Amino acid sequence: MKGLRAPVGNQPSEVYWRRRIVLLVAVGVIVALGWLIVSALSSDGAKAEPSAKPEAVTTTGPEPEPTESTTTSASNAVGECDAAAIEVSVAANPANVPADTQPKFDVTIDQNGDVACLLDTTGKNTKLVITSGEDRIWSSADCPAEQSLIGKEWLLDAGDTKDVQVAWPRIRSAEGCAATDQAPGAGTYWAQVTVAGVKADAVPFVLE
Repeated sequence: MKGLRAPVGNQPSEVYWRRRIVLLVAVGVIVALGWLIVSALSSDGAKAEPSAKPEAVTTTGPEPEPTESTTTSASNAVGECDAAAIEVSVAANPANVPADTQPKFDVTIDQNGDVACLLDTTGKNTKLVITSGEDRIWSSADCPAEQSLIGKEWLLDAGDTKDVQVAWPRIRSAEGCAATDQAPGAGTYWAQVTVAGVKADAVPFVLE
């Protein structure tokens, strides 16, 4: 223990104390450097670990409904329906019409083509005609009528079906919308509908 407190040797004691201080400082520096190296390696390892990325969340909202402008644009992009692709059928609803009741007819239009087309019913080749034998009773071509069918433009996809209902006001008509006094009486009548030049088979109905 004496050698630690009072250095033994032929050198002055100051020399031995300086050597001890230098040795302690060197050891301290080595320890500090080792701690810094370990800390740096630990920090780099933590940074190298990939952080979990939040999963992307997608939401699906309702599809926007087609607007008038988009419908018009689509109509301009297709051609008119070919008569061979259109089929028209009519059914009296009902077949026996009570007195003071307007006869009504269900019209079904089938588009049997392979591509979409525009069905134009604005011309004179779309009409409802009522006959009794050889007697032409009434025609929608005489006076403006049947707005549910006449004066329309429908964009029909391949295989589409369009259903409309038309009515006869239970009166006679004449070309040029001339007034007539004779009212149709009870009996059997026939209704024929033409859509864009395509005629449906005439169907019978009875006025009571």
